[in-house]
Order: sequence, then C-alpha cells, then structure tokens
Amino acid sequence: MNRESSILLVLDIIRRYGPINRYEIAKRTLFSPATITSITDRLIKAEFISEIPANISKRGRKPINLTLSNGNHLSVGIEIDSHHITGVVIGLNGDIIKSKKSHIDKYAPEDIFGEIIRLYNSLIDNLDKNKILGLGIGIPGLIDPKNKKVIFSAVLGWKDVYVNKFFENLNIPFFIEDNVRAITLGELWYGAGIGKDNLLCIGAGRGISAGIVINGSIYSGPNDRAGEFGHMVIGKDGKQCRCGNYGCLEAYVSTEVIIEKVLEGVKNNAYTGFDPKDESRLLEEIINTGKSGDKFILNIFEEVGEYLGIGIANLINFFNPELIILADELAKAEELILEPLKRNIRLHALPPIPNIVISRLGSLACAIGSATLAIKDLLYSKLDSYIGGGS
Repeated sequence: MNRESSILLVLDIIRRYGPINRYEIAKRTLFSPATITSITDRLIKAEFISEIPANISKRGRKPINLTLSNGNHLSVGIEIDSHHITGVVIGLNGDIIKSKKSHIDKYAPEDIFGEIIRLYNSLIDNLDKNKILGLGIGIPGLIDPKNKKVIFSAVLGWKDVYVNKFFENLNIPFFIEDNVRAITLGELWYGAGIGKDNLLCIGAGRGISAGIVINGSIYSGPNDRAGEFGHMVIGKDGKQCRCGNYGCLEAYVSTEVIIEKVLEGVKNNAYTGFDPKDESRLLEEIINTGKSGDKFILNIFEEVGEYLGIGIANLINFFNPELIILADELAKAEELILEPLKRNIRLHALPPIPNIVISRLGSLACAIGSATLAIKDLLYSKLDSYIGGGS
C-alpha cells in the first residue's frame, strides 16, 4: 500500500468510527503504532483531524481520541427542489456551520443557477474563502456528473442543460449529482449509514428513486441511470406512469399520489376532515392530520405503504442490504408510512430483514450530501497536495 493510500485508509477509519484513539486505528488497519503516529501527526498538521479527550470515568491519564476537523476545510452544498433552494456549509466532520433557504418561482436554468450563486455568496459571507473546498449541487432528475449535464428533470422542466457555463466566474471546484445519490452520500458519510458497506437509500418524494451502496461505494451504473426504483413495474396493465409506461411503482407511491387522493376525497365530499389552506404546506398538513389519528388519511398511508413495502421487498431480495434508509419528503410521515411499509416487507422479503430507518439528516440530507461531493473529491483526488510529501 502506498503512502497516500495509507493516509486515506486512516482518514476513512476516523471518519467512520471516530472519535477513535490511535490504538484502535492500529487494530483496524494492522499498521504499526509508529506508522499510525506518523500519519496522524501529518493529518493534524494539515488540519484534517483534531485531538479530543476521551470521555471515560477511569482515573489516570485519559486517552486521546481523533476526529475529523470541522473549521479548517469547508464545503458548500445546495439542493434544488420544486419550491426552494437549500444551502449548507459543513466541515470535514459533517457538522453544519451555516444554512440558508431561498424560495424559487422561476425555473429557467439561468434563473435557478443565478439564485444558487447568490445563495452561495450569502453562505460564504464572513467566512475565510481560502477554506472553501468547493460547491456541490443536488439536482432532481437524470444527471451526468462527469460532464456536468442535466439530461432530464421533470421537476424543473429541463432537458440537456450544461451547467458549466453558469459557474465560469466562480473560481472554485463544483460538482453536480442526482438528488437521491447526494442524499445517499450524505447518509453514508454523516447520517444513518455511517459504518455500513451495503445499503439502500430510498428517496420518496414527488418521484421514487434508490441510492445503492455496494462495498462502501455508491453504484451509479455505466450511464448514471442506476436506482430508477420508481419505474419498477409492480402491476401488469396497472396505472399509467408519467414516464408513459403502465404499472410503475411511482404511479402508486409518491407525495403527489397522497395529495391527489386527499384532494379527490375533499372534492367528491367523501372526506370532510381536511381543509387545505396553504398549497405549499399541503403535505405537512396531511401528515399532521394523519398523526392525529384521522382514519381517512391513515388508510391512504396504509395503501401507499403497502405498495412501497412490496417494491422495497423486491430490492431486499435482490441486493441483500444491511440497511434501508427512507429519505426525502415522505420520510417526514415517519411511523405513518413506516408501519405499513415494514409489515409488507415482512410479508414479501426473504429473511433476514434488514433494519429500516428514517433519514438521520432530515430535510438537509441532500444539501449535506451535495457538500460531501467536494469533501470526497478532496480526500480521494487531492489529498496528497494538502498533506505534502515525505515518507
């Protein structure tokens, strides 16, 4: 193993299992104590990691733990969704230093990216610009990260949008990724997926997608199309999906499906327990009504959870993941969706059933994961230039 690979391995151990002491790092890497001391001293000097006292009650000298630093190398992440642009600044250990949200009502690429640049400048205001590693942007749709191209986004109404031209004057590295893969990266590095090597992150919102982690890495496929979970066919001759096919999971499971079912009940006088007041908060109002025990709403979540459970059961049988993370807007429903979902997974998936949890990063998961794109680039592509030479 060369020097850079050794340093990266130690950094990865600290990221996944920190705070952790040097002795435990040596056990996990099988490196000698002298090698661990040399590597960690170099990482401390480069301000990648910090020493903190271990929290133990025994008398005597307390062992020193190591953790990723938070204030010396910063990254900005921004999520584009249907109504807002949300941005965060995080450090290497994933802690949020600043966050901001901006409402959008214009969807032309020049309007969206112009607003992103304004939000970025607002986020880094009063920060040391030399500490900013880069900018990551999570975009809903089919994304070509390598060529920085949005192939198609139904949410934004975009097709074949090249992003480079909008950031020519920014003078920092920037990255783009599909929203759900960005969420998956954030959960893997800083959220519910820490320490896991094989997991599925289900992004359930206006659409349904899956972030796939195999042996610790996100699998995107040769054309960055992997994870289009919403277009798994679960019913022959079923409902028509907006993709044009029939019987797709997304035709039965999405936040739009839930909202449509509730509004249809109100329109047909089949349901009088819900009075929609604010269109932008419809889903939130529906979830709150369901959590109060409303049977009409509970029945809708029961039906949606059944279909989603069947779909996830198919993925479990195929991938055998350690963990399932439910993220995006539908995750806000928590037990309303989890209970029927888990029940149907138990009916259709082969045991053992993996743990199924709600996103730990919540509404900022995509922005945090987008910021992680620049941190990942630093650690995997530019580490040597920061750490410096030497043996």
